[in-house]
Amino acid sequence: MCWALRRYEVGDLISVIICSISPARLERVSASIAQTIGLAHEIVVIDNRERGLGLCAAYNEGAQRAIYPILCFVHEDVEFLTGDWGVRVLEHFDDDARLGLIGVAGGRYKAAVPSGWSTGMRQDICMNVYHGADKGSMWRMYYRPEDAERIEVVAIDGVWMCTRRSVWHETPFDERVDGFHFYDVDFSLRVAINHTVSVIFDIDLLHYSMGNFGADWATKALSYYSSAPVELPFYIGSLTAAEIRQREVAATRYWLRILRKAHFSPHLRWRWILASRAWRSPALWRPALRYLLDSGK
Repeated sequence: MCWALRRYEVGDLISVIICSISPARLERVSASIAQTIGLAHEIVVIDNRERGLGLCAAYNEGAQRAIYPILCFVHEDVEFLTGDWGVRVLEHFDDDARLGLIGVAGGRYKAAVPSGWSTGMRQDICMNVYHGADKGSMWRMYYRPEDAERIEVVAIDGVWMCTRRSVWHETPFDERVDGFHFYDVDFSLRVAINHTVSVIFDIDLLHYSMGNFGADWATKALSYYSSAPVELPFYIGSLTAAEIRQREVAATRYWLRILRKAHFSPHLRWRWILASRAWRSPALWRPALRYLLDSGK
């Protein structure tokens, strides 16, 4: 790929879509975008302070209002660290006609057990995100299992994701996935059926939060894993039955650990154990027991 930044015409520009509940955060991220995107753009704001829209509905509304052929969906609690990142986005899409969706974090294997986009296995995680309250305290989460500018994945994190307007027209966000969880996983999986979904590593951003894996997230995960738009597990490449089993066990262990400190009811905890079938693998008995006994301590 030639990374000499190209000149683009007005019709090639980017619509940045933000679902906002905080005027202060919106002002800050809008300024960051203006200072770093490197080309003319529009910011389409969905004011969600009183409407209570789920992100699928909000993003579909924003995409309908957008005028440019590249759509960028971004959380309002981020700061961009890379200059001319908009030009880099256009370069990626110009480089691969099959490329349908890009992000800065994602996974190459979506487990069949209840889970987010990650299995917790390093070979499946692709990620380049800074976290912290500000630049002075930020730290980087960086996983790059291959030496490539883009790595194909099946699901990406919704903190920042860009797609072609034509891809969104073909595969809009499914508004049956309501609320604020799994909109990104669902959109990724459906786009991946007909297009390439990739994580890129040449755009840095700072995310001020780490995500919230509480009762609402767990409930959504339990309902989503049995209604995903593709047959799970869904993954890149070919895997043996043993490798698939290894990843399912790894994903179960990883999410038991993540959710162990969450505050939700014993009933919901039991539902997770039953759905993940943790009792079937001796390797999961100990993490499952700790998950049940800790109960949000």
